[in-house]
Amino acid sequence: MKLGIALPNALPYGLDRRLFIEWARAADAAGFHCLATLDRPNYDMWEPLVTLAAAAAVTERARLVTAVMQLPNRNEVLVAKQAAVIDRVSNGRLDLGVALGGRPDDYEVLGADMGHRVSRFRRQVRRIREIWAEARRATKEGFGPLGPAPVQEQVPIWVGANPNNEPGQRRAVELGDGFVVGALVEPEQAAPLVRRVRSWAQEHGKPRFTVARIAYVAVGGKAQLEEAVRQTQRYYPMGTVRPPEEVVKHGPPEAVAEWVAKNAEAGFDLTILFPQVPSLEQVQLLGERVLPAYR
Repeated sequence: MKLGIALPNALPYGLDRRLFIEWARAADAAGFHCLATLDRPNYDMWEPLVTLAAAAAVTERARLVTAVMQLPNRNEVLVAKQAAVIDRVSNGRLDLGVALGGRPDDYEVLGADMGHRVSRFRRQVRRIREIWAEARRATKEGFGPLGPAPVQEQVPIWVGANPNNEPGQRRAVELGDGFVVGALVEPEQAAPLVRRVRSWAQEHGKPRFTVARIAYVAVGGKAQLEEAVRQTQRYYPMGTVRPPEEVVKHGPPEAVAEWVAKNAEAGFDLTILFPQVPSLEQVQLLGERVLPAYR
């Protein structure tokens, strides 16, 4: 299993240029497989694609991932163009993770309608790939195509879905190059899901299909947990299925490492850690005490 880490775009309270750039550079230098962003339009978090574009300019090796970004409430042509620019600035390091999104307010704030979002999602994924392919085939002479073209021959598109939503999981395998499951599922519960998704991917002729998950973490003691709970409650004002103290995997580095290992045992290809404490110390501790087993 590979280990990624989030950029702090979902921790906007107190986030500034210095913290963001130092976080991205430190995580890249540490050897994390990828740097990821979350997405919630009706919130003061930094926009995920803009955040990745900024990270692309100050990093050299880590993959850049939206894990995940809501798609049906956005214009897919603009998303295709923005994603291609990130891929070019990063020299081919983008993985585009997309999902439906389930909050009506995230649609309303963008002036979008939730009706027929599944069928629209299907069309959007297909259209994004078409735009990239057409731009890649275009000649340099004459009128320029809709583009630009990404650096990668095929930018991976990952699809997120709820762990209890089998139609969504099947849709992810059908449309995507990878599947992303959210932070609320425990490794022991996820193992059957991972096996099921892999089986479907084999049936679709996708042996390299990526199965990934995200996880909220806080390394440290009482103070770090309290800060993580504040950040989580700010992001989820309506509450979470379980108390934030259970949703956020917390404690000393050894405790977080033990929990991460359970995800490797469950069969995930990639676990992306989302620190809920806006401190560079979190990146340092995870990079030094958890990452080495997966670098």
